[in-house]
Formats: sequence, structure tokens, C-alpha cells
Amino acid sequence: MLIMRSLTIALLLSICTYAWAGHSQNNGTCDDDILHYENMTVNNKRSDAPLYAKSQAMYELAKTMNTVRQCENYMAEALRMIKKTNGEYATE
Repeated sequence: MLIMRSLTIALLLSICTYAWAGHSQNNGTCDDDILHYENMTVNNKRSDAPLYAKSQAMYELAKTMNTVRQCENYMAEALRMIKKTNGEYATE
């Protein structure tokens, strides 16, 4: 009984934490991708990324898209440009 209660609490906490992070994708809205990008770039956190300027342009372009899919595609590319993979930023 105690184990079941602990697992339920852990599950609820993980669901709530995931929802607050704003990092889900392909959920029918581009707002979460925009929030994720803004969280990553607040106070110029990722301005040292080689593709930072291109990423900013892609972000601005994404916000003008007419469909969610287009917006999410541009945001995915903008995020890719400023994310580190194996400790390194993307370069083209």
C-alpha cells in the first residue's frame, strides 16, 4: 500500500513538473516551443552558440507562421541551433 502511494505521488510530481517546464512538442500548439526557446535564451544564455543569430531569425520567422506545424518546424530548427549535443553547439 505504501509503495503504491509513493509511486502515485512520484507519477503526479513528474507529470506536473513536465507540464510546467513547457518543453512538450507536437501537441497542437507552438506556444510550448516558443516558451522553451525563450527559457533557453533569457538573459542571452545561449548567445555564445555559433548559430545564435540564425536561431533568433528562425525564432522570429516561426512566430509569423500561419499553421502550428510550420511554427513547430521552425522552432525545432531554432532550438537545434542553440542546443548542445555531447557538450558542443550545432554548427550548420
